Amino acid sequence: MACEFNVNQIIEATGGKSLSVIAKSFIGVGSDSRVQLENQIFIALRGDKFDAHEFLSQAVANGAKCLIVDKDSAVSAELISQITVILVKDTLTALQDLAKYWRQKITAKVFAITGSNGKTTTKEFAATILRSQFKVHYSRGSYNNHWGVPLTILGISRFHGVAVVEIGMNHPGEITALSKIAKPDVVLCTTVGRSHIGNFNGSIEAVAEAKEEIYLANPEAIKIFNYDNEFTLNMFERVVKLKGTEKTYVYSSFSAGSEVSLRATHLTLDGLRVVGQIGGVKGETQVPVFGRHNVANLMAASCVAIVMKMEPELIWATLSKCHSQWGRGQLVKIENGPTVIFDAYNANPDSMAITIRNTYEIPTSDDGGRKFLVLGEMLELGADTNKYHCELGQLVGDADFDGVWFFGPSYKSFEAGVKSTPFSKTLIVSESYEEPLANKLRSMLNQRDVVVMKGSRGMKLERVMHCWDPQFATTY
Repeated sequence: MACEFNVNQIIEATGGKSLSVIAKSFIGVGSDSRVQLENQIFIALRGDKFDAHEFLSQAVANGAKCLIVDKDSAVSAELISQITVILVKDTLTALQDLAKYWRQKITAKVFAITGSNGKTTTKEFAATILRSQFKVHYSRGSYNNHWGVPLTILGISRFHGVAVVEIGMNHPGEITALSKIAKPDVVLCTTVGRSHIGNFNGSIEAVAEAKEEIYLANPEAIKIFNYDNEFTLNMFERVVKLKGTEKTYVYSSFSAGSEVSLRATHLTLDGLRVVGQIGGVKGETQVPVFGRHNVANLMAASCVAIVMKMEPELIWATLSKCHSQWGRGQLVKIENGPTVIFDAYNANPDSMAITIRNTYEIPTSDDGGRKFLVLGEMLELGADTNKYHCELGQLVGDADFDGVWFFGPSYKSFEAGVKSTPFSKTLIVSESYEEPLANKLRSMLNQRDVVVMKGSRGMKLERVMHCWDPQFATTY
């Protein structure tokens, strides 16, 4: 189940007009003509490389009962005779207007999560914990932009008790605009870091200001804060100065008085040993996720559950069900080959540094296991791109891995950084992905080795995985 609309409500929400009315009521909104759309509204969005107006017949063949278009010339007389068609000025605006309309109809408590790092994983962990008590809807993948957020809202049914919505950002004002669609009851910024910093003239303070919109644009919402990040701590202090601590929740590994406080006592490839307190209840558990940075994500998700008044004992019992998703610290065993930590969904200087520290810390097998890195370019870093890649090279060189392959336009800067250190083992650099290099590195590896892959999504590091294991899923 999802959103429910009739023709009159669609016209009221979007300001559109009907070109034909065949079916009068619909359940769900879809934008992908390739999937099942039974009884749904199909909205013809367009992007840089596609225009869904070209696939209206496919959408109808897959069960759509209503088409929302902004080009009446794209709708044939045959389609008009078969299906309800609504003409609007702009289909993206219509999608957002439908979501705003539906948001007013639902009773689910909506959580909105943003952050430079950890927002998608926190969303997944929170949904896992909340599902033990509530009917939960949450953003799939990284549906966190101007079309992903409204589609997520439209996926909430009247029967959901909770919705967890991811809010992305790569320019000022975006979070404010998306907040007007989601109208969240509870808001959270996981961290502020150097993600998309190239869009902010290299200023992390400007990134922080844009992230703070999640709190400023939703003044009546309950607010959750990460006390361990200097920028989110500053946000907390500003909110407390204006409104006091009412309707605020805090998580921290180090500060007393937090609603949730966790730390990892042991790190392996298979997971974390986590201890601490949730809602004042002490506990300890094993969580099958890679990297100490996930402690912050587990704390944030637990804090979400505390806001929903879940019993701390139930939260503790559910933590062990949290696990990594595609491309986010995903553990993959290559047949007759190495173990891979595939963390290639996103990358920035902060998340790269965290990954390298985590990799350095994990133990290898006692019979000669080695550690290798496959790194892709960090995108959207602006004028400081070369500087950041040189610093990354220095960090990698000092960590003394057994082998490294970096590919991307900044390969020379990365190489210069590595060569400024005493690193003397295998170093491979290339301007782009090259399958012969992927095969070369694979030939060097054995079953005792560990390989960590990380890079920005646009670098498509899954190509390396698919080269090594053709059965590996190349989409999330």
